[in-house]
Amino acid sequence: MPVDVLTGLQWGDEGKGKIVDILSESVDAVARFSGGGNAGHTVSVGPDLSFVLHHLPTGLLRENVEGLIGSGCVIDPGALLGEMGELAGAGLPVDRGRLLISAGAHLVHPVYRVVEKWDEARRGDSSIGTTARGIGPCYAEKYWRRGIRLEDAAFEQGLRHKAREQLEYHLDAMGGSAPSGSDLSALRDATGRFVEASLALLDYAGDVSLRIADILESGGSVLAEGAQGALLDPDHGTYPYVTGGSCTAGGACSGLGIGPRSIGQVVGVMKAYSTRVGAGPFPTELPNETGDRIRERGGEYGATTGRPRRCGWLDGVLARYAVRLNGCSWVALTLLDVLSGFEKLRVCNRYELDPEASAGIFERGARMALHRPFYRELDGWEEEIRGMTSWDALPRKARDYVLYLEELIGVPIGLVSTGPGRSEIIRRDV
Repeated sequence: MPVDVLTGLQWGDEGKGKIVDILSESVDAVARFSGGGNAGHTVSVGPDLSFVLHHLPTGLLRENVEGLIGSGCVIDPGALLGEMGELAGAGLPVDRGRLLISAGAHLVHPVYRVVEKWDEARRGDSSIGTTARGIGPCYAEKYWRRGIRLEDAAFEQGLRHKAREQLEYHLDAMGGSAPSGSDLSALRDATGRFVEASLALLDYAGDVSLRIADILESGGSVLAEGAQGALLDPDHGTYPYVTGGSCTAGGACSGLGIGPRSIGQVVGVMKAYSTRVGAGPFPTELPNETGDRIRERGGEYGATTGRPRRCGWLDGVLARYAVRLNGCSWVALTLLDVLSGFEKLRVCNRYELDPEASAGIFERGARMALHRPFYRELDGWEEEIRGMTSWDALPRKARDYVLYLEELIGVPIGLVSTGPGRSEIIRRDV
């Protein structure tokens, strides 16, 4: 059996958690291949019960599904243990038989949060708008070859030395801006708790690559779960306004330790409109009443930070790009119900290139903001569609909207989400 991959097609927050939860009904394991505490995969499992998972694979919300965390992820040990405790309190214990973490996964030292906030302050008006969870500095230390990995917890004395070394290195680098007094004392205490939490996670460490190979060899199935979205990928996104880990389907191979021949279907997830958190270009942004209306109807506030998301019409140019980049087999469309009640809907289907742009370059960086989007206008629908489960029951204009998006991106839309609940989904043959 192959490994199917699920990835976001926008700037994250596409509703991947719900789609992973639905697809995990029929798999043996769900494997997170990138990101860390900056992710916020929200899943509603009942009328009054929902979870926001930052580290844990979403499949763990299904009792018989195994969770795997690959070496492409970065882990805040204390936060991960907290998530595990929340699930256990809800009757979903995460024991060693259900969770395996790659020994090569890097750990987020408490000083990385301080470093990230310090760096954002230094950037001033050019700040990235990060989640301040220490993710960027952790990936930076990984590639500077100074990082701390979960396997380091196997040698406690060495782990303690590395934790102190990281703290002192970054305090020195920050110079006069480094914490002092009670703030420094609190950071040293946090470093001690970081070490203890890392030691507690050691029981869950193992070879995720080998475990996936064993599952596949025995005829089992694995779903690879991505974090953030393609437009936040450091190689292919709107650089420098990107994250630290790989956000495309190709990252599943490196992040989990599997070869490309193991990949089966690639499922992309996109909203019926666009959102973005933090700074960076957003060609279809609506900084007006329409954008505010989308935000309030969609509850567009960050699951990780609580910040209001910037909202706008769906960008078909970027959607086509992300579908091609990920090699999507089909797409899941989320939050279609949010658009009920709009008299007219708009979808960007092309850009007017900035005169200084090279026709041979697709501008993905800061210069993207210079491009002018052109729109196709479609009729909206008045009917509330939340909770609908039948394609034929959707208003004709809602179906027309989905079909136009399908034509625009060039691959089928196989799932249409009409609400946050597990059952609020329309399945289509793809």
